[in-house]
Amino acid sequence: MKKTMLFVLSLTLISISLIGCQSKDSNEHSDTNISKVNISKSSGFGKANTDDFLIEYEDKETLDIFDNAISNAIKRNGIVSIVEPEFDLSVSYTDGDKQVYHLWLGKKGKTSILMNANDTHIVYDISEEVTNQLVDLVK
Repeated sequence: MKKTMLFVLSLTLISISLIGCQSKDSNEHSDTNISKVNISKSSGFGKANTDDFLIEYEDKETLDIFDNAISNAIKRNGIVSIVEPEFDLSVSYTDGDKQVYHLWLGKKGKTSILMNANDTHIVYDISEEVTNQLVDLVK
């Protein structure tokens, strides 16, 4: 009986440790900063509309909003079944890397959805607060 209790206690402690060590599984990029964001109407899943930009941002204040949206987006669990994306975000980083994200922009007071165009099986939720900021920038 003592061995069983010790075994259960050990499993519980290991599980708690593993859960505590997990990252929140966001879209965090390496320790580089965003240098530019281009926004365009989306070309569809896994594609990037990089020719017909609606708007381009390079100012620090706006780039910080996009950085916050990407790095603090929370992975949504479950199977992704979603309509075609509204917008494509082409994000350039100071290290020369470039990432493309699909964005489903929510209305003010609602969440938005973000997806890395290279991984169309995972979506991330963007908070209502950040969505409010994005609505002012994108629409």
